[in-house]
Amino acid sequence: MRAENAASGVAAAVVAEPAAAAADSGQRFIALLLPLNSKAFKPAVTQLKTGVLAAEKAYGDGSEPPVRVFDSGEKDEDVLAQYNKAVNEGAAAVIGPLTRSAVNYLADNGSFPVPVVALNSFDEQTLRRPNLYSFSLSVEQEAASLARQLAADGVHNPAVLVGAGTLNQRMHAGFATAWLDALGSDPLVVEVGDSVAGYAALKTRLAGEGVDAIFLATNVRQARKLRPYLGSEVPIYASSQINAGTMANTALVDLTGVRYLEMPWLANPDDPIYAVFPRVRTNSADLERLFALGIDAWRVAVALSTTDGNVAIDGLSGTLSIGAGGVVQRDMQFKTISLPGKTPLPVADTHLP
Repeated sequence: MRAENAASGVAAAVVAEPAAAAADSGQRFIALLLPLNSKAFKPAVTQLKTGVLAAEKAYGDGSEPPVRVFDSGEKDEDVLAQYNKAVNEGAAAVIGPLTRSAVNYLADNGSFPVPVVALNSFDEQTLRRPNLYSFSLSVEQEAASLARQLAADGVHNPAVLVGAGTLNQRMHAGFATAWLDALGSDPLVVEVGDSVAGYAALKTRLAGEGVDAIFLATNVRQARKLRPYLGSEVPIYASSQINAGTMANTALVDLTGVRYLEMPWLANPDDPIYAVFPRVRTNSADLERLFALGIDAWRVAVALSTTDGNVAIDGLSGTLSIGAGGVVQRDMQFKTISLPGKTPLPVADTHLP
């Protein structure tokens, strides 16, 4: 998700004027900064924009600044130009930008007189700035949330089964870092390959290590291969990556008993409180998560623009609060995979309610 092209001359002229808090002209607004014409990001942009506008309609009472949409383009320099334009024209808060590259460029080159709710995660290169917040569907943050909840519930010796690939390594890193922070120790880490040849010995090895919980830092395909070899004596957990949407019964059988973190919008889709959103849901869990992120991004931006930075929101994407370094934390609930109408397999100690 990077945009490395050089800025246009027009963009450069706007960038030369740093953002400053606009005089109160009675026309304050919430700026939504997205690459509206990007083919690559079109599905994400559509869901985020729809979510933000739906939140304004459902939760707004007329006292909040209205939403104005700005086309950020895909070049980092153009994103900064549009950001400066929005702030100079009276933005009370900004939602966006979308890509991590643009977030880092904005952090390095922008000024922040108003709250900015970036829709991507920070990384090691991100310059942390007052009024710059990260609100995302980061797998690292989700894995960290899982680690904190397991630690709080009395798990002492978890094992992380890590598949190959960058995303799986990021899940592992998020879990391990949070576990070290919580208990001062490292979890057991087991690298697992695609071949099932070594899976048969896993259960015995983990039992010998005294493991009392297992986290699958793998993709769905590999989780389906692993799960039957792990038994049901120890609770098995995963991130929401294991739920891509409607799953066939064969997949549900393979993954029965796995507990995963899920946002309320997907964990409780029939909750009557969601009747305020007249929406036909898609079959894609990823798209629905982006819609929920848009809803909650509006609520976070409004809260930050009217308070001293304290956020406590029961959102569609989780229970939201501001964590260290301006990261919006999402605490979610557990779901257990099972066949429709079937009771999930019992485990010796489920730890979590």
